[in-house]
Amino acid sequence: METALVTGATGGIGRLLVEKLIERGYRVVGVARDEGKLRKLRDELLSFEYIIADLSKEDFSDKVLEALERLGVERVDLLVNNAGFAVRKPLLEHSRGELENLFRVNAFAPIELTKALTPMLPKGSTVVFVISGVTFINVPELPSYCAAKAALHYLTINLERELEARGIHVMRVYPKQVKTDFWNGRVPKGSVEPQKVVDAILRGLDKGKREVFVPGYLKLVKYLPNWPVFTYRFRY
Repeated sequence: METALVTGATGGIGRLLVEKLIERGYRVVGVARDEGKLRKLRDELLSFEYIIADLSKEDFSDKVLEALERLGVERVDLLVNNAGFAVRKPLLEHSRGELENLFRVNAFAPIELTKALTPMLPKGSTVVFVISGVTFINVPELPSYCAAKAALHYLTINLERELEARGIHVMRVYPKQVKTDFWNGRVPKGSVEPQKVVDAILRGLDKGKREVFVPGYLKLVKYLPNWPVFTYRFRY
């Protein structure tokens, strides 16, 4: 049985992806902060185990490695870096702690976790980075989030080359805004269902894709001149 590790496993895209991967025969290890939600998932799903970890902490990857050892996991065939959050206010109103935590969770943690797990990723394994369509546009409502996702985009492009030399495949995923708890009840118009993102991820894995855009037309944005192409304001 192959093993998948999914961060941000308790809600939205992560929760649905966990269910679908188990249906495909994976043993899934979910990573999140909320132990209550993780326990509920374990009670509801077969082949699911969990690790409680806060990706904003500098030692989180060490805790993940220690937990995997306790669970008896020696290899990870699929790593999905999915966790993320946003701060919805002007940059001048961000505290230093808010900025540091946001960049740590959205940009640094996925890279750090991938580096830490590289010895456990065999040839033929896959690492998925759920980035965001805001990588290619400017959204004033989410200034720090856009910047952190753009940073993750460039970090991942270079990490992809390094992992490729080890026989490890990387897939980058760029969804537009998604209907999840991410928005704390104030979901913008035009948001896509999380199931649509999960379906696109699974199709991408089946086809060995390097990048996935949800919806597909979003890919056109990165080919337009004057990056970021335009300023986009959410409507509610």
